[in-house]
Amino acid sequence: MTPYEIIRLLRKHEKWLSGKPDGEQADFSRLDLTGLDLSYANLSKARLNGTILKNCNLSGANLEKASLYASDLSQSILRNANLAKADLHGANLQKADLSGANLENADLREGRLAEAGKGGGWNLVGSNLGQSILDEAIMKGANLTRAYMKGCSAVNADLSGATLTGAKLQGSNFSDSNFSDTNLSGANLGDAVLANCNLDGANMVQTHVTGTDFSNANLTTANLVDVPMALAKMDEAKLPTEPQKTIKPIDYVLEAHSQWIETRGKSGERANLDGYDLSYRDLSGMDFSGASLKGANLTESDLHGCVFELTDLSRATLQSTNLEGADMSGTNLVETDLSGANLKRARLVSVELLGADGAPTGRMWPSNLTRAALLDANLAEADLTAANLTQADLRGADLRDAVMTKAVIEGANMEGVQFKGVLPFDSVIEDVAKQAP
Repeated sequence: MTPYEIIRLLRKHEKWLSGKPDGEQADFSRLDLTGLDLSYANLSKARLNGTILKNCNLSGANLEKASLYASDLSQSILRNANLAKADLHGANLQKADLSGANLENADLREGRLAEAGKGGGWNLVGSNLGQSILDEAIMKGANLTRAYMKGCSAVNADLSGATLTGAKLQGSNFSDSNFSDTNLSGANLGDAVLANCNLDGANMVQTHVTGTDFSNANLTTANLVDVPMALAKMDEAKLPTEPQKTIKPIDYVLEAHSQWIETRGKSGERANLDGYDLSYRDLSGMDFSGASLKGANLTESDLHGCVFELTDLSRATLQSTNLEGADMSGTNLVETDLSGANLKRARLVSVELLGADGAPTGRMWPSNLTRAALLDANLAEADLTAANLTQADLRGADLRDAVMTKAVIEGANMEGVQFKGVLPFDSVIEDVAKQAP
């Protein structure tokens, strides 16, 4: 693409954002834009999937809600750029300068990229922020599950409410940053600096802290279950006053939950597996109804025939997981990663809530897949009646013979979706199907 064509498309994109009839959404996907000066450009909602943006100047650029899936932004300058709610799945930001950038509610999880010449298959691409500069960046609520952030500088950054489950943060400098209510379970903070940080309400279950500097940090209400704090530097750090409980073994939690289900709550205990690593396990046929698995890692586990009625799986990782025939009625799957998962004949329908007396209330609770990643997922013959798929990413998904009666698909990305036999094939889904390549 020539400089003239790029400028022309940027102008058309501005018109598209303004709702003018001669506008056109900018699509730079898979193009090589290395070294371009795009400072202060308005690329809000632009498509930049797989785009090479190495050494670009994007200072002050507006990339809000832009799709930068598996893009290469290494060594680029993004100072004070707006990346709020941007899709940065699998993006390469190594040695990028994001000082003062706004990444609030951005998605930086691992991604799957379809590469030409490989049969359209999806290859796993990890988000790389290694040695990047994130000083004073706003990353509130950002999803950085298993992101690679070794050696980065994020001094005085706001990471409150962010998800960093399993993230690699070794040797990074987070001095004076805000980690309040952040999920750091299973993350590796080895030799990282968190001096003067606010970790109020942070979930640090099974976090690696060898050599981590927590000097003068506030950990008063942090969850430090199974965290060997003796291996960290704790000069004048404020620790919880209540003794921390030891994390319960997975098998014990699952057995107690089974009893809770069988006795209808009279004995046993409802499972809380938030942030647990349950990957590569055979858990087929289990009943997880009512359990909490927020941020849990279930990658490539066998969960076929499982029951997840009214279960919380928000921000969990279920990449390439087998969920064939699973009952996920009323399940919370907000921002859950189901890329490559097998959901054939799964039920993702609404559940009628019962009152305190066990009587039906008439109130329905739908399965919520808002902003879920379902790339290349197999949803053939699945029942998605009334499911909420707002802004879900369904690129390359198989929806053949699926039921989508009253499903909400506003803002969903359905590029390359297989729609044959979808019921009902109404005007909304038909329009989306026509737009898909």
